Amino acid sequence: MNVFDSTLSLCMRAGKLAYGFGTVKAAVSGGRAFLLLTAADLSPKTRKEVDYLSARYGVPHLCLAAGMDGIAHIIGRKTGVIGITDQGLADRLMLTHNETEDTLCR
Repeated sequence: MNVFDSTLSLCMRAGKLAYGFGTVKAAVSGGRAFLLLTAADLSPKTRKEVDYLSARYGVPHLCLAAGMDGIAHIIGRKTGVIGITDQGLADRLMLTHNETEDTLCR
């Protein structure tokens, strides 16, 4: 497991994740999400909606190389959209994303 995956797992254990599009949308619009993550196999429609949220609220968005099954392996929940609700952990994930195949979506 790389540093990015370990940090994402830490976010889950610390209760600093919002997952699922509806929950993440509420966290972003409420100013509680500091980073958005999307699975590689997310539907184009949902990815477009996440891109819109990211642009509208100025929240960075990372497109993960892992699909929903890979995310489930890391955080224990199968989901395609994740919001990080802690600024420090979001910053740590942004710093370590270069070590993975993940890309900054915007």
